[in-house]
Amino acid sequence: MKWGQNWQTAFNLLSKREKVVFLVLFATAWVTGTLILINIDRYHSKKVPASGGTLVEGEVLAPKFINPLLTVSDTDRDLTRIIYAGLLKSDGKGGLTPNLAERYEISEDGLTYTFYLKNDLYWHDNSRLTAQDVAFTINLAKNPKIDSPKRANWEGVAVEISGDREVKFHLKKPYAPFLENATLGIMPKHIWEKVAPEEFHLSEYNIQPIGAGPFRIGTVTKTQTGSISRYRLERFSRYRPRPAYLNAIEFVFFSSKEELATAMKDGDVHSGSGAASPLSNNSHTIEIRLPRIFGLFFNQGNFKPLEDPALRSALELAVDRERIIREVAGGYGTATSLPIPPGTFGHASTLEATTRDVEQAKNILAKAGYIDTDGDGIIEKKEKKNNTPIVITIATSDDPGLKRTAELIRDMWLEIGVGVNIQPYELGDLEQTIIRPRNFETLLFGQVVGYDPDPFAFWHSSQRNDPRLNIALYASTRVDKLLDDARSTTDADKREELYKFFQQEIVKDKPAIFLYSPSYLYTIPGNLHGVALSQISLPQERFSNIAEWYMSEKSVWNILLR
Repeated sequence: MKWGQNWQTAFNLLSKREKVVFLVLFATAWVTGTLILINIDRYHSKKVPASGGTLVEGEVLAPKFINPLLTVSDTDRDLTRIIYAGLLKSDGKGGLTPNLAERYEISEDGLTYTFYLKNDLYWHDNSRLTAQDVAFTINLAKNPKIDSPKRANWEGVAVEISGDREVKFHLKKPYAPFLENATLGIMPKHIWEKVAPEEFHLSEYNIQPIGAGPFRIGTVTKTQTGSISRYRLERFSRYRPRPAYLNAIEFVFFSSKEELATAMKDGDVHSGSGAASPLSNNSHTIEIRLPRIFGLFFNQGNFKPLEDPALRSALELAVDRERIIREVAGGYGTATSLPIPPGTFGHASTLEATTRDVEQAKNILAKAGYIDTDGDGIIEKKEKKNNTPIVITIATSDDPGLKRTAELIRDMWLEIGVGVNIQPYELGDLEQTIIRPRNFETLLFGQVVGYDPDPFAFWHSSQRNDPRLNIALYASTRVDKLLDDARSTTDADKREELYKFFQQEIVKDKPAIFLYSPSYLYTIPGNLHGVALSQISLPQERFSNIAEWYMSEKSVWNILLR
């Protein structure tokens, strides 16, 4: 006789009263046992991320080059960051952490960087990723026929490989911020070695890339006219150290910021950049610090009065940085008067300028001989023959935020008798016709400094001519020496001290007026977790830890987590 039948026979032998008592006791035991198990699970288990979910991200404009060596737009860079992987990546907190690399070493003289790759690395087509791919990518970046924007980062760097997992970079002289170069996405040799340099920009792999990042191309949706409207990226199961939690991330492309904002408001997309506040009860906005600065850069040779340090000092005192942040950046930013952004290594907070002082600015100008001789509200500089009206032309991008900033500066400077003409340009025209030939009096523009700041490119006298980045045409032998020394030392304390002296010289000379360091705003759905971001160098680096993002959870007993 079966076990269940034995129990049924025994139960039938009980009296009616005994059956009631038995059922009550059994029910009580069942409920008690269940509650005990629930409490055991509650106090002895933990919620952990689980696989599942799809994030829908909105972008302005479709990608053109999903290629680490060719990216030109924010959309290009975002997709490249997810599909490709570098030796290192952003940790979301202002630093770098290993990605394809397991670890790295720096020689005592700062001339050799050795990277050891993780074991069992694969491309999205399941081919093995080795040190050969790393060397191939760097040599591509250096190839003048490719004409990559990354070329300057690798000039003079020799690559040496040892086996499949070890690669060395040999520098001609120490360069402290070199590690940031190691975030460059590595490209598959077996794919790109078949593409001739003259066909590099035309390859289908620029829009159907094969990388080694946490997500790979799933499906591509096109409109009736053939333009790309949506990418579905799917979790790559062989990504190391483990696959991402999200099943997929879909990118939907819009023709304007306004269209994207509407789609986010309507819930058609889950996440996107630039929203100053949550768009629904199911979303929230993250404020992330960026090592970027907006400022006014003087070309003193194109408007002689700007050579007067008294005028430049008065112009700075007239600027209300907090008002600019409120009205242009919605309050999301940090005022600064220094060339190294707040929160970035080397920023000398003790040198920050005092608040706006219009009366002091007027006094400085009066003592320096500036006066409004004709009563038109614009001051002139007294000269032997003719007085020169102080009317400064500000060139900038036609970006609404920069145009509004220029308008605010105009109003502020007018209070001290300085006139302003504003000349906005489309970004491409600004770069080609204004910045490259240094054809401006004052330029309202931004500088991206990076994780480990290297002001050399922006302020060393050797960088004054196009295509270099010293747009203020600044020259100082003392600053040159400070920047050269800072670049070559690997002693962090020494570099920090050198950067402080460098900033003192910039404050004294005033080749530019620095305004503020903006925050980056990123809106995500309320059910998305693991987005641990506080400081990134570039907007696309918000995706550097996307493998840790999750929408689903599961309970695991603590004993199994040890």
